Amino acid sequence: MAKGFKDQTRRDLKTVFFNDEEHADKVAVEYNGKKYNIPVIFESDGERERVKVMRDNADGVYVSDMTVFISFYDLKIVPRKETEIVIDGTAYMIMRSGFDAGQITLELEVFDE
Repeated sequence: MAKGFKDQTRRDLKTVFFNDEEHADKVAVEYNGKKYNIPVIFESDGERERVKVMRDNADGVYVSDMTVFISFYDLKIVPRKETEIVIDGTAYMIMRSGFDAGQITLELEVFDE
């Protein structure tokens, strides 16, 4: 019996896109009280100096932006915007969360000195 498009997409996500020997890195992820050891694809936007607002007096504080891609089939939940996710021991704030065709896209921020 032939498999459908969704089954093929699931297989491709695992064997092609989220293959930790090709594109992804297998890392420790903590979200919503649960721990995972799953493949993640990182796309770093680099660092930019934090834009100060009137009440912000923190000199020398930088914000690092990063986008990560995670297979829904590994995490089994789409993380929410403005919640925390820990990846390899670093806590990030989720600024944007998206889901499309079995892939979760998270735009993250972390503050550095």
